[in-house]
Amino acid sequence: MTDKILYQSGRFRLSFAWYDLWVGAFIDTAKQKLYLCPLPTILITVNLSS
Repeated sequence: MTDKILYQSGRFRLSFAWYDLWVGAFIDTAKQKLYLCPLPTILITVNLSS
């Protein structure tokens, strides 16, 4: 499943993912990414690696 990128700038990405029906935050330590979902299906991804 892939998401639809709405905006991307540097380490930040805003996307629409129809399959993400949650609200909250998740840190993926293996991929070094922070996922924020303020509204269902709206996903903000922050790349924590330098």
